[in-house]
Amino acid sequence: MLRTYLWWANVATFAALASALLAAWPGGRLIMRVLAFTSPDSAQGRLTEAQANVGFPTLEGSLALFLFAGLPAGYLVAILYVVLHRWLPAGRLAGPLLGILVLIWLGALLDPLRADNIDFNIVGPGWLAIVLFTGLSILHGAVAAAAAGWWSERLPLWADRTAKYYVPLLTGFVLFPPAALAVGLGALALLTWMTIFPAFSPGTRGRAHTPAWVGAGIIVAASAAALPVFLSAVISIVSRTT
Repeated sequence: MLRTYLWWANVATFAALASALLAAWPGGRLIMRVLAFTSPDSAQGRLTEAQANVGFPTLEGSLALFLFAGLPAGYLVAILYVVLHRWLPAGRLAGPLLGILVLIWLGALLDPLRADNIDFNIVGPGWLAIVLFTGLSILHGAVAAAAAGWWSERLPLWADRTAKYYVPLLTGFVLFPPAALAVGLGALALLTWMTIFPAFSPGTRGRAHTPAWVGAGIIVAASAAALPVFLSAVISIVSRTT
């Protein structure tokens, strides 16, 4: 069971790294440049919430964007895809749909569409920011799903001779230490459960599957609960003038 756990952790990590490098990081940087270009002259050089100057990209800023925004977003979307993929539509729609769902669930609470983000008072127009971040979320979900599917078809279970396939997992630990902590705590919890309740350990009595309607119901309920906050943030951002 621990080998299966590491297999899933590796799939999620590969999807996280791929989506961060190919979507979240470059897409976020591109959106910043576009919004800086479309903002009035008065916005140029002003400090953003992240203490960056509008219109003046730097190497340090790009690296910080990758470490503190791209990677966390990559892991978040990848983990949610691994957990929810069986309840998403089959085929190519799963990833883009997940991207939209994550934006609705967390976009107005964390980023990138928080209503209290002062950046939307500086750069704009607001409607363009909404369109760009929505497009990026769709792309991010699509890349994460594609990466997870591609790697899962090629990844064997852990063994001495297959250790090379787990380089992405180790790379993720180095680049994003919270991932190492999360995987370690998860493994410890799994081992503890298997030790205390061996008769109820996963795999001892066959695999139990949550009915599809239950998973779909949870997704719909979470979306309905988050939608008012999301729409309020969107309206707030669109209504601002820079």
